[in-house]
Amino acid sequence: MDNCSKMLERRLLLGALICAVLLILSYFILVDTPLGHQFDDEAVLAREALSQGVIRLDSHFLNFVGRRTLSLAAVVTLVIAVGRRCSFVGVIAVTGFGCAVVGAEVLKNVLIWRALLPKDALLESGFQINTYPSGHTTFVTSVALGLLLVSPSRWRPWLAVAGGCISATIATGVLFTGLHRPSDALGALAWSGLCMSVAAALAIRLRGRPSPAFPYAGHAAYGGVTLGILVIAVAWLISAAAAPESPLADLSFLASTSFIIVSAFTLIAWYGWQLRAVDWLAERAA
Repeated sequence: MDNCSKMLERRLLLGALICAVLLILSYFILVDTPLGHQFDDEAVLAREALSQGVIRLDSHFLNFVGRRTLSLAAVVTLVIAVGRRCSFVGVIAVTGFGCAVVGAEVLKNVLIWRALLPKDALLESGFQINTYPSGHTTFVTSVALGLLLVSPSRWRPWLAVAGGCISATIATGVLFTGLHRPSDALGALAWSGLCMSVAAALAIRLRGRPSPAFPYAGHAAYGGVTLGILVIAVAWLISAAAAPESPLADLSFLASTSFIIVSAFTLIAWYGWQLRAVDWLAERAA
């Protein structure tokens, strides 16, 4: 393994460590303290001002998230990997997002939610249970990262934009539709980043090679990320404007939604940026 691959592997493992710290800190700050509950509660209660059209649209997107979609995502990932003659990396990617999805359900039983404020009683019953981290957000974000892993390095900066849009849409959608609190979405982003960063580091150690597209990938990344931020910002403003009583007036709702969007884009853009310098050793044809 060359020095560039070794450095990239260390960066990804450092990213995994940072995601692990954020996962733990988000739980203890947002889920396990009265101050965090106040932030979560106010954002959840403010979401009721959203228009029913926005909620129905997000519900439609969320209905696609399920076991069949997970199986389809695994098949697509493996087909891409086989087509690029890097099937072993495809197996690593599928294992990575599979572990992320299963692990999110395990963490919900480990990271306990309990009432800490009188306002907690105002929440719907679905919010008064263990929901940290969000399974929907984990599913979509980890699959998006897995697809980046098996994609050609030249395409990754652009695909990261699409992945950021999809991840941010689902991560905010679980709040808009009333499936999760803001803390659940943020925890899911951290958990997805942890699992898929470890998967990428393993793939680089076993099958990594320098990418011939590396000198050109940076230009695409700058333009792509800028375009993605503009798209999601416009979509967010349209959603907020559609509300009969704009939830933008509530600071907790505005801050949590903005932070979820920024976090989703930051994670996927960082992942794609790191992988721009690496591709995979081609496997011999049978």
